[in-house]
Amino acid sequence: MRLVGTNVARTTEGTITVEFHGEGNELVTVRMSTDSAQNDEDAVIFAERMMDDLSVTRRTPLSPESGEGVSIDETLAAEKPMKPN
Repeated sequence: MRLVGTNVARTTEGTITVEFHGEGNELVTVRMSTDSAQNDEDAVIFAERMMDDLSVTRRTPLSPESGEGVSIDETLAAEKPMKPN
């Protein structure tokens, strides 16, 4: 995604939302506790770190028992109810 803008919003619910806007109406939103950042710049940095951590986690193969590292197709197949005989 090619970043074209960033918005930071504080809510009365005690959260901060950081929106990363890309070309072609792409949007990535990260919501965090207000405890995570003192100001808007800190919020953007924290949101970037959260996404970095997430991308590393998603690339790391984990055991299927944990429910992590399993494809969406595998997850959906495992959740389908068995047909009665």
